[in-house]
Amino acid sequence: MTKKYKVKIYFRSLFVLLSIFCAAAPAVAADFDLEQVKTLRLHGELETAQLLLAAEIDAAYVSPDQRIQQHLEMARILDRIGLHQNTRPVVEALAHIELAAELLDSASEFSKASVELAYAIYYYRAEMRGHEFAKAEEYGRRANMLYAAIGDGHGQADAVHLLGLIKFYRQKLDLAEALFEESLRLDISAGERTFFRGEYERHVGFVAYQRRDIEGAVRHFERSLEARLEAGAIDASMFAAISLASALIELDRPEEAKPHLDYALAIAQRIGSPVGMKRIDKAIERF
Repeated sequence: MTKKYKVKIYFRSLFVLLSIFCAAAPAVAADFDLEQVKTLRLHGELETAQLLLAAEIDAAYVSPDQRIQQHLEMARILDRIGLHQNTRPVVEALAHIELAAELLDSASEFSKASVELAYAIYYYRAEMRGHEFAKAEEYGRRANMLYAAIGDGHGQADAVHLLGLIKFYRQKLDLAEALFEESLRLDISAGERTFFRGEYERHVGFVAYQRRDIEGAVRHFERSLEARLEAGAIDASMFAAISLASALIELDRPEEAKPHLDYALAIAQRIGSPVGMKRIDKAIERF
């Protein structure tokens, strides 16, 4: 890590940290805005996001496609809460995916693909223990085909990336890396998303780490943290900072790791993440 890069990423982390501590509570628009809920989720304001969406999800008529997206967003929020509380897979998240699926008869092809991907993600969590992923892979392939049929490159990128994660957990590292590369190509072709770049860098970093290329993993984890910070994904940036710090400690570079752990600790305390705190403690024990 160059000195210039260390300063850049440190001050980006510091800026985000100061902004979340100093900012007022998020304003609630008079008209419901699902994008606001998504932003709250990215910031780690999960209870607020859940309450806002729960108050709206059955309050007034919206189109089937809009209602489907509300249920799928609620599933994402609940899944994220499950991550922080170590309660994945979250059955209540599956219930919202099933409610979305009940509306598909009068919905768009995009919604049909979105529901398939939501099922794939849920079963990816549920089947992780045995690393079989039969349902997750089936839903993921179907989502990929549906997104491809409507020319949705972003959706395709998400589906292909998930298939790459399945290969990764099966320890098929070359296949996983190839799918991650394909997902990035699809995303760039559709208009590159900063948050997705953070996901790509993180998971390619995991591939490098499994190959014991810790230096390579550090470079990917640096870029993942930077992308997540740039995307405003405060919740996800905590995990990126922990991964980067842990890899730096493994390379016997604790002084470089410390600012990232300090940042992660502040976020974990702010959003109330027992899993985040546990991972931080585990990294600190290795100093």
